[in-house]
Amino acid sequence: MSSINRIPTSPTNFQNYVQASDSKIYIFGADIAGKIMLKIMRSKGIDVAGFIDNNKNKCGIPIDGLSVLHANAVLASIPKTAIFLIASTYIADIIIQLEDLGHYHWCPIVEFIKENEFSHYQNMLKGELRKNHSGGEFTQDFDIFVLQNMTTSQEKYLNPNILFIRSVDLILTEKCSLKCVDCSNLMQYYEKPIDISLNELQQNLDDLCRVADEINEIRIIGGDPLMNKDFHQAIIYAAAKQNVNKVVVYTNGTICPSEDKIAAIAHPKVFVFITTYGDLSKKTEPLQNLLRKYSISSNMQPAYGWTDCADIKQHSRSAAELEYTFKNCCAKHFTTMTMGRIFRCPYSANVERLAAIPDHPDDYVDVNGFQHMPAAEQKLKKQQLWTFLRGKPYVQACDYCNGRTYGDPEITPGVQTKQILRYIKYERA
Repeated sequence: MSSINRIPTSPTNFQNYVQASDSKIYIFGADIAGKIMLKIMRSKGIDVAGFIDNNKNKCGIPIDGLSVLHANAVLASIPKTAIFLIASTYIADIIIQLEDLGHYHWCPIVEFIKENEFSHYQNMLKGELRKNHSGGEFTQDFDIFVLQNMTTSQEKYLNPNILFIRSVDLILTEKCSLKCVDCSNLMQYYEKPIDISLNELQQNLDDLCRVADEINEIRIIGGDPLMNKDFHQAIIYAAAKQNVNKVVVYTNGTICPSEDKIAAIAHPKVFVFITTYGDLSKKTEPLQNLLRKYSISSNMQPAYGWTDCADIKQHSRSAAELEYTFKNCCAKHFTTMTMGRIFRCPYSANVERLAAIPDHPDDYVDVNGFQHMPAAEQKLKKQQLWTFLRGKPYVQACDYCNGRTYGDPEITPGVQTKQILRYIKYERA
């Protein structure tokens, strides 16, 4: 990681550096931050050769006249003198990916973004630049949300002195108002879904926020978290934590809670993400009206990016195959907390809740009661969690998952099933 200083990271020094060289510049990350970075480079008179992205589904569609190239297809052939501006929250993974291929001229974009207030970028993207690769349009609230997440992650993720977690999914309920046959969070397998009690959720948050130095966002999920009658209390409890930067609520537009509960979550840290499913999402308008009334930031987009990764079946993969599956997974950093345990992804957490695979204690770190542990034990547990989140080569749950590789063929989201899906249930002690 020492190569972070090889390319000047300050805008002025970077500009002087590239003007004195003939290296091609690529932006790694073809989404909101990458698009804004292109605007910034052009405003400084700096040419960009193209975009690079790991998601094959984003490639082939130009962005503002520039090609989007698939990383796996082109990185090996790009000259080693090329400069890569990393426009992604997952900077650590991208650095490894680049340096494994001999590309050491990379640069975070934190200082470029922080040249201005975040509000400066709110109206920068217009027209086609406001759409994702599937054609859905994001709101202006989302621009700032993405930039704040990315800059915080780039600043903190590479800091070896703190346990920084980019996001933690907190499961509020197994219940969902939809029953999507391809739900990657496996709600279609719960025969008798339950809500997680507020007491358990608060204990989970207390333990989580004691073991982690900083959490960029707590993601409130389910099922649909709005089905838990205490969702608003869990959200405000999370927002009150000093080392939590944001609390992001994911809902499907089928539920509009009472006004008093929406008013209760009106907090600067709270952001509501509404994913819509056509005619199934009948409550989007009243929900949006309430969010606007109480000045709660939000984004609403049609569901996209779904892949075939909702089966539970053993593949009997070798250790090398499991490592490959995990390394190429787009969800391996979707840290999830439930039952006092921290998992690497929602799939792993839910197959454990379902007892759909044999018990593998190495698939999670149990932090239940962390706040009451002796200091020496807390230190060991924190080191264990650091290794689990930063150095784990795979989890055994990967053997039961189809995999979620960037660029997998996308499928139609939100297809409903009337039947609860069946699976093999394993005994638990």
